Amino acid sequence: MDIQLTPKSRLPETLPISKVWQQIYWVVPFTSRMDRYFLREMVAPFLMGVMFFIVVLTGHYFYWAIKSIVGQKAPAKDLLLMVVYLMPQAAALAVPIGMILCTCIVLNRLGREMELMALRASSVSVQRIMMPFVVVAIFVTIGDFFLNDRIVPESNRRANQILYRLAYINPTPLIESDKFFKVSDDLWFYVRLVNYQTNRFEGVLVYQRDPQQWQFPRAIVAQWAQKEPTKNQWVLHDGIIHKFNPEGDLIAQIPFRQQIINLPEDLPLLINDNRRPYELSTRELRQRIETLEETGQTSYELQIAYHFKFSVPAATLVMTLWAAPLSIRFSRAGSFAGLFIAILGVFLYQGAMGWAEAIGQRYFLPPFWVAWSQNFIFGVMGLWLLWRER
Repeated sequence: MDIQLTPKSRLPETLPISKVWQQIYWVVPFTSRMDRYFLREMVAPFLMGVMFFIVVLTGHYFYWAIKSIVGQKAPAKDLLLMVVYLMPQAAALAVPIGMILCTCIVLNRLGREMELMALRASSVSVQRIMMPFVVVAIFVTIGDFFLNDRIVPESNRRANQILYRLAYINPTPLIESDKFFKVSDDLWFYVRLVNYQTNRFEGVLVYQRDPQQWQFPRAIVAQWAQKEPTKNQWVLHDGIIHKFNPEGDLIAQIPFRQQIINLPEDLPLLINDNRRPYELSTRELRQRIETLEETGQTSYELQIAYHFKFSVPAATLVMTLWAAPLSIRFSRAGSFAGLFIAILGVFLYQGAMGWAEAIGQRYFLPPFWVAWSQNFIFGVMGLWLLWRER
Protein backbone atom coordinates (compact mmCIF):
# COMPACT_ATOMS: atom_id res chain seq x y z
CA MET A 1 0.00 0.00 0.00
CA ASP A 2 1.48 3.35 -1.04
CA ILE A 3 1.58 6.02 1.61
CA GLN A 4 1.41 9.58 0.33
CA LEU A 5 2.51 12.41 2.58
CA THR A 6 0.49 15.55 2.54
CA PRO A 7 2.38 18.90 2.56
CA LYS A 8 1.61 19.29 6.26
CA SER A 9 2.98 15.82 7.09
CA ARG A 10 6.37 16.28 5.32
CA LEU A 11 9.48 16.92 7.40
CA PRO A 12 11.05 20.35 6.94
CA GLU A 13 14.07 20.38 4.64
CA THR A 14 16.23 22.14 7.26
CA LEU A 15 15.49 22.45 10.93
CA PRO A 16 15.38 26.04 12.27
CA ILE A 17 18.28 25.33 14.62
CA SER A 18 20.36 24.13 11.65
CA LYS A 19 19.74 27.39 9.81
CA VAL A 20 20.85 29.38 12.85
CA TRP A 21 23.97 27.25 13.23
CA GLN A 22 24.73 27.61 9.53
CA GLN A 23 24.60 31.40 9.86
CA ILE A 24 26.85 31.30 12.90
CA TYR A 25 29.16 28.90 11.10
CA TRP A 26 29.81 31.32 8.23
CA VAL A 27 29.58 34.65 10.04
CA VAL A 28 31.43 34.08 13.30
CA PRO A 29 35.16 33.54 12.66
CA PHE A 30 36.97 30.37 13.79
CA THR A 31 33.77 28.35 14.23
CA SER A 32 34.42 26.61 10.92
CA ARG A 33 37.12 24.09 10.13
CA MET A 34 38.29 26.33 7.28
CA ASP A 35 39.07 29.18 9.68
CA ARG A 36 40.95 26.93 12.07
CA TYR A 37 42.91 25.51 9.15
CA PHE A 38 43.87 29.02 8.02
CA LEU A 39 44.88 29.90 11.59
CA ARG A 40 47.22 26.90 11.83
CA GLU A 41 48.79 27.84 8.51
CA MET A 42 49.40 31.43 9.67
CA VAL A 43 51.26 30.65 12.90
CA ALA A 44 54.59 29.47 11.47
CA PRO A 45 55.19 32.23 8.85
CA PHE A 46 54.04 34.90 11.32
CA LEU A 47 56.48 33.80 14.04
CA MET A 48 59.33 33.31 11.56
CA GLY A 49 58.71 36.74 10.03
CA VAL A 50 58.65 38.47 13.42
CA MET A 51 61.80 36.73 14.66
CA PHE A 52 63.64 37.39 11.40
CA PHE A 53 62.95 41.12 11.47
CA ILE A 54 63.79 41.36 15.18
CA VAL A 55 67.20 39.88 14.36
CA VAL A 56 67.61 42.27 11.42
CA LEU A 57 66.60 45.35 13.43
CA THR A 58 68.74 44.51 16.48
CA GLY A 59 71.64 43.00 14.56
CA HIS A 60 73.52 46.31 14.42
CA TYR A 61 73.30 46.79 18.18
CA PHE A 62 74.32 43.18 18.83
CA TYR A 63 77.34 43.53 16.53
CA TRP A 64 78.30 46.78 18.26
CA ALA A 65 77.97 45.12 21.69
CA ILE A 66 80.16 42.15 20.71
CA LYS A 67 82.75 44.50 19.18
CA SER A 68 82.81 46.64 22.33
CA ILE A 69 83.09 43.60 24.62
CA VAL A 70 85.89 41.89 22.69
CA GLY A 71 87.87 44.82 21.32
CA GLN A 72 87.28 47.54 23.91
CA LYS A 73 86.77 45.54 27.13
CA ALA A 74 83.32 46.96 27.84
CA PRO A 75 81.20 45.15 30.48
CA ALA A 76 79.47 42.26 28.71
CA LYS A 77 76.51 42.02 31.08
CA ASP A 78 75.46 45.65 30.66
CA LEU A 79 75.85 45.76 26.88
CA LEU A 80 74.00 42.49 26.25
CA LEU A 81 71.25 43.55 28.65
CA MET A 82 70.93 46.82 26.73
CA VAL A 83 70.46 44.86 23.48
CA VAL A 84 67.74 42.78 25.18
CA TYR A 85 65.97 45.96 26.29
CA LEU A 86 66.01 47.22 22.69
CA MET A 87 64.25 44.09 21.40
CA PRO A 88 60.67 45.15 22.34
CA GLN A 89 60.98 48.21 20.09
CA ALA A 90 62.19 45.97 17.26
CA ALA A 91 59.31 43.58 17.98
CA ALA A 92 56.77 46.42 17.79
CA LEU A 93 58.03 47.20 14.28
CA ALA A 94 58.36 43.54 13.27
CA VAL A 95 54.84 42.44 14.27
CA PRO A 96 53.03 44.30 11.43
CA ILE A 97 55.62 43.01 8.96
CA GLY A 98 55.13 39.46 10.23
CA MET A 99 51.36 39.75 9.81
CA ILE A 100 51.68 40.98 6.22
CA LEU A 101 54.19 38.24 5.46
CA CYS A 102 52.05 35.40 6.82
CA THR A 103 48.95 36.71 4.99
CA CYS A 104 50.75 36.84 1.65
CA ILE A 105 52.53 33.49 2.02
CA VAL A 106 49.46 31.56 3.20
CA LEU A 107 47.07 32.94 0.57
CA ASN A 108 49.68 32.49 -2.14
CA ARG A 109 50.15 28.83 -1.21
CA LEU A 110 46.40 28.18 -0.99
CA GLY A 111 45.87 29.66 -4.44
CA ARG A 112 48.85 27.89 -5.97
CA GLU A 113 47.61 24.50 -4.72
CA MET A 114 44.04 25.13 -5.95
CA GLU A 115 42.54 25.23 -2.44
CA LEU A 116 41.15 28.72 -2.97
CA MET A 117 39.58 27.59 -6.24
CA ALA A 118 37.89 24.69 -4.42
CA LEU A 119 36.52 27.07 -1.80
CA ARG A 120 35.27 29.49 -4.46
CA ALA A 121 33.58 26.57 -6.26
CA SER A 122 31.84 25.76 -2.96
CA SER A 123 30.28 29.26 -2.94
CA VAL A 124 32.71 30.66 -0.37
CA SER A 125 33.25 34.34 -1.14
CA VAL A 126 36.61 36.11 -1.10
CA GLN A 127 35.34 38.25 1.77
CA ARG A 128 34.61 35.12 3.82
CA ILE A 129 38.02 33.66 2.99
CA MET A 130 39.67 36.87 4.18
CA MET A 131 37.68 37.07 7.42
CA PRO A 132 40.07 34.99 9.60
CA PHE A 133 43.04 37.02 8.33
CA VAL A 134 41.29 40.30 9.14
CA VAL A 135 40.22 39.09 12.59
CA VAL A 136 43.76 37.95 13.41
CA ALA A 137 45.07 41.30 12.13
CA ILE A 138 42.71 43.13 14.51
CA PHE A 139 44.00 41.16 17.51
CA VAL A 140 47.60 41.65 16.38
CA THR A 141 46.94 45.40 16.04
CA ILE A 142 45.63 45.58 19.61
CA GLY A 143 48.59 43.58 20.90
CA ASP A 144 51.07 45.71 18.97
CA PHE A 145 49.55 48.90 20.37
CA PHE A 146 49.82 47.52 23.92
CA LEU A 147 53.45 46.54 23.26
CA ASN A 148 54.26 49.94 21.74
CA ASP A 149 52.52 51.92 24.48
CA ARG A 150 53.26 50.00 27.68
CA ILE A 151 56.39 47.90 27.21
CA VAL A 152 58.52 49.71 24.60
CA PRO A 153 58.82 53.07 26.45
CA GLU A 154 59.96 51.38 29.66
CA SER A 155 62.41 49.05 27.89
CA ASN A 156 63.90 51.96 25.91
CA ARG A 157 64.24 53.97 29.12
CA ARG A 158 66.17 51.13 30.76
CA ALA A 159 68.39 50.70 27.70
CA ASN A 160 69.26 54.40 27.80
CA GLN A 161 69.92 54.19 31.53
CA ILE A 162 72.56 51.54 30.86
CA LEU A 163 74.05 53.57 28.01
CA TYR A 164 74.24 56.80 30.05
CA ARG A 165 75.62 54.98 33.08
CA LEU A 166 78.41 53.47 31.02
CA ALA A 167 79.09 56.82 29.36
CA TYR A 168 79.33 58.70 32.65
CA ILE A 169 81.32 56.10 34.59
CA ASN A 170 83.75 55.16 31.82
CA PRO A 171 82.98 56.53 28.35
CA THR A 172 86.06 55.06 26.67
CA PRO A 173 84.49 51.77 25.45
CA LEU A 174 81.48 53.65 24.03
CA ILE A 175 83.46 56.17 21.98
CA GLU A 176 84.86 55.34 18.56
CA SER A 177 87.79 57.02 16.87
CA ASP A 178 87.23 59.69 14.22
CA LYS A 179 83.54 60.24 15.02
CA PHE A 180 81.36 62.98 16.50
CA PHE A 181 79.13 62.14 19.44
CA LYS A 182 76.52 64.15 21.29
CA VAL A 183 76.72 64.65 25.06
CA SER A 184 73.79 67.08 25.31
CA ASP A 185 71.90 69.54 23.11
CA ASP A 186 74.64 72.11 23.74
CA LEU A 187 77.76 69.95 23.86
CA TRP A 188 79.39 67.90 21.08
CA PHE A 189 82.70 66.02 21.10
CA TYR A 190 84.99 64.74 18.37
CA VAL A 191 87.85 62.34 19.15
CA ARG A 192 90.47 61.58 16.52
CA LEU A 193 91.88 58.52 18.28
CA VAL A 194 90.82 56.51 21.34
CA ASN A 195 93.53 54.77 23.34
CA TYR A 196 91.69 51.95 25.08
CA GLN A 197 94.75 50.83 27.07
CA THR A 198 95.26 54.20 28.81
CA ASN A 199 91.64 55.46 28.56
CA ARG A 200 92.92 58.59 26.83
CA PHE A 201 91.38 60.50 23.95
CA GLU A 202 93.85 61.93 21.43
CA GLY A 203 93.01 64.94 19.27
CA VAL A 204 89.84 66.22 20.93
CA LEU A 205 87.51 68.86 19.46
CA VAL A 206 84.63 70.25 21.57
CA TYR A 207 81.71 72.39 20.40
CA GLN A 208 80.06 74.14 23.33
CA ARG A 209 77.05 76.43 22.90
CA ASP A 210 75.57 78.84 25.44
CA PRO A 211 71.95 77.70 25.97
CA GLN A 212 70.89 81.13 27.25
CA GLN A 213 71.46 82.95 23.97
CA TRP A 214 71.89 82.13 20.32
CA GLN A 215 75.44 82.52 19.12
CA PHE A 216 78.17 80.59 17.40
CA PRO A 217 79.52 77.85 19.69
CA ARG A 218 82.99 78.12 21.06
CA ALA A 219 85.39 75.52 19.73
CA ILE A 220 87.94 73.90 22.01
CA VAL A 221 90.85 71.97 20.51
CA ALA A 222 92.98 69.84 22.85
CA GLN A 223 95.90 67.48 22.37
CA TRP A 224 94.38 64.88 24.66
CA ALA A 225 91.69 64.43 27.31
CA GLN A 226 90.49 62.06 30.01
CA LYS A 227 87.24 61.49 31.87
CA GLU A 228 87.40 62.40 35.57
CA PRO A 229 86.61 59.05 37.24
CA THR A 230 84.76 60.47 40.26
CA LYS A 231 83.00 63.47 38.71
CA ASN A 232 80.91 64.34 35.65
CA GLN A 233 83.85 66.13 34.08
CA TRP A 234 86.20 65.85 31.14
CA VAL A 235 89.73 67.20 31.65
CA LEU A 236 91.28 68.62 28.45
CA HIS A 237 95.06 69.11 28.20
CA ASP A 238 97.24 71.36 26.02
CA GLY A 239 94.71 73.12 23.84
CA ILE A 240 93.22 76.37 22.54
CA ILE A 241 89.77 77.90 23.06
CA HIS A 242 88.34 79.64 19.96
CA LYS A 243 85.60 82.25 20.55
CA PHE A 244 83.37 83.80 17.87
CA ASN A 245 81.11 86.84 17.70
CA PRO A 246 77.43 86.62 16.61
CA GLU A 247 78.52 87.14 12.98
CA GLY A 248 80.80 84.11 13.13
CA ASP A 249 84.12 86.00 13.13
CA LEU A 250 86.95 84.71 15.30
CA ILE A 251 87.52 87.20 18.14
CA ALA A 252 89.80 85.34 20.57
CA GLN A 253 92.17 82.39 20.87
CA ILE A 254 92.98 81.41 24.44
CA PRO A 255 95.63 78.72 25.01
CA PHE A 256 95.48 76.53 28.11
CA ARG A 257 97.38 73.73 29.79
CA GLN A 258 94.30 72.22 31.40
CA GLN A 259 90.59 72.90 30.89
CA ILE A 260 87.67 71.24 32.67
CA ILE A 261 84.38 70.60 30.83
CA ASN A 262 81.44 69.95 33.15
CA LEU A 263 78.94 67.44 31.83
CA PRO A 264 75.44 68.93 31.87
CA GLU A 265 73.52 67.08 34.57
CA ASP A 266 73.42 64.11 36.88
CA LEU A 267 72.30 60.91 35.22
CA PRO A 268 68.77 60.47 36.67
CA LEU A 269 67.74 64.02 35.87
CA LEU A 270 69.18 63.79 32.37
CA ILE A 271 67.29 60.60 31.61
CA ASN A 272 63.95 61.69 33.06
CA ASP A 273 63.85 65.15 31.48
CA ASN A 274 65.24 64.36 28.04
CA ARG A 275 63.28 61.26 27.12
CA ARG A 276 62.42 61.22 23.44
CA PRO A 277 58.88 60.54 22.15
CA TYR A 278 59.46 56.83 21.53
CA GLU A 279 60.39 56.52 25.24
CA LEU A 280 57.01 57.90 26.33
CA SER A 281 53.59 56.29 26.54
CA THR A 282 50.53 57.93 24.98
CA ARG A 283 49.48 59.26 28.39
CA GLU A 284 52.91 60.83 29.00
CA LEU A 285 52.95 62.30 25.48
CA ARG A 286 49.50 63.79 26.06
CA GLN A 287 50.68 65.38 29.32
CA ARG A 288 53.75 66.90 27.65
CA ILE A 289 51.64 68.29 24.82
CA GLU A 290 49.23 69.91 27.30
CA THR A 291 52.13 71.36 29.31
CA LEU A 292 53.75 72.89 26.22
CA GLU A 293 50.45 74.33 25.02
CA GLU A 294 49.77 75.88 28.43
CA THR A 295 53.14 77.65 28.34
CA GLY A 296 52.65 78.83 24.74
CA GLN A 297 55.35 76.58 23.24
CA THR A 298 54.97 74.52 20.08
CA SER A 299 54.03 70.86 20.48
CA TYR A 300 53.73 70.01 16.78
CA GLU A 301 56.35 67.24 16.69
CA LEU A 302 55.01 65.67 19.88
CA GLN A 303 51.50 65.67 18.42
CA ILE A 304 52.79 63.83 15.35
CA ALA A 305 54.52 61.28 17.59
CA TYR A 306 51.29 60.89 19.60
CA HIS A 307 49.23 60.04 16.51
CA PHE A 308 51.95 57.70 15.22
CA LYS A 309 51.51 55.70 18.44
CA PHE A 310 48.08 54.71 17.08
CA SER A 311 48.65 54.71 13.32
CA VAL A 312 51.69 52.41 13.25
CA PRO A 313 49.92 49.48 15.01
CA ALA A 314 46.85 50.10 12.83
CA ALA A 315 49.06 49.51 9.79
CA THR A 316 48.79 45.79 10.56
CA LEU A 317 45.08 45.75 9.72
CA VAL A 318 45.37 48.20 6.83
CA MET A 319 48.18 46.34 5.10
CA THR A 320 46.39 43.01 5.59
CA LEU A 321 43.41 44.44 3.70
CA TRP A 322 45.80 45.62 0.99
CA ALA A 323 47.96 42.50 0.71
CA ALA A 324 45.28 39.78 0.91
CA PRO A 325 43.42 40.49 -2.37
CA LEU A 326 46.72 41.00 -4.20
CA SER A 327 47.99 37.65 -2.92
CA ILE A 328 44.80 35.95 -4.11
CA ARG A 329 44.99 37.59 -7.54
CA PHE A 330 48.65 36.67 -8.14
CA SER A 331 48.65 33.33 -6.31
CA ARG A 332 49.25 31.43 -9.57
CA ALA A 333 52.30 33.55 -10.43
CA GLY A 334 54.72 31.40 -8.43
CA SER A 335 55.87 30.59 -4.93
CA PHE A 336 57.74 33.88 -4.54
CA ALA A 337 54.78 36.07 -5.48
CA GLY A 338 53.51 36.25 -1.90
CA LEU A 339 56.94 37.14 -0.54
CA PHE A 340 57.38 39.80 -3.22
CA ILE A 341 53.99 41.36 -2.42
CA ALA A 342 54.85 41.45 1.30
CA ILE A 343 58.22 43.13 0.70
CA LEU A 344 56.67 45.57 -1.79
CA GLY A 345 53.94 46.46 0.70
CA VAL A 346 56.41 47.16 3.51
CA PHE A 347 58.59 49.24 1.18
CA LEU A 348 55.67 51.31 -0.16
CA TYR A 349 54.14 51.85 3.29
CA GLN A 350 57.40 53.00 4.88
CA GLY A 351 58.06 55.27 1.92
CA ALA A 352 54.58 56.79 2.18
CA MET A 353 55.02 57.26 5.93
CA GLY A 354 58.37 59.01 5.44
CA TRP A 355 56.97 61.30 2.74
CA ALA A 356 53.91 62.13 4.85
CA GLU A 357 56.06 63.07 7.83
CA ALA A 358 58.49 65.15 5.75
CA ILE A 359 55.74 67.02 3.87
CA GLY A 360 53.70 67.48 7.03
CA GLN A 361 56.57 69.05 8.96
CA ARG A 362 57.52 71.21 5.98
CA TYR A 363 54.03 72.63 5.42
CA PHE A 364 52.62 72.17 8.97
CA LEU A 365 49.82 69.85 7.98
CA PRO A 366 47.48 68.66 10.76
CA PRO A 367 49.33 66.06 12.88
CA PHE A 368 46.46 63.58 12.54
CA TRP A 369 46.77 63.51 8.74
CA VAL A 370 50.57 63.34 8.88
CA ALA A 371 50.34 60.11 10.89
CA TRP A 372 47.22 58.58 9.33
CA SER A 373 47.33 59.59 5.65
CA GLN A 374 49.20 56.46 4.49
CA ASN A 375 46.72 54.26 6.40
CA PHE A 376 43.78 55.89 4.62
CA ILE A 377 45.48 55.58 1.23
CA PHE A 378 46.35 51.89 1.61
CA GLY A 379 43.01 51.17 3.31
CA VAL A 380 41.03 52.59 0.38
CA MET A 381 43.26 50.70 -2.07
CA GLY A 382 42.68 47.49 -0.11
CA LEU A 383 38.89 47.89 -0.07
CA TRP A 384 38.90 48.61 -3.82
CA LEU A 385 41.04 45.52 -4.52
CA LEU A 386 38.73 43.46 -2.32
CA TRP A 387 35.71 44.73 -4.26
CA ARG A 388 37.43 43.76 -7.52
CA GLU A 389 37.99 40.20 -6.25
CA ARG A 390 34.42 39.62 -5.04
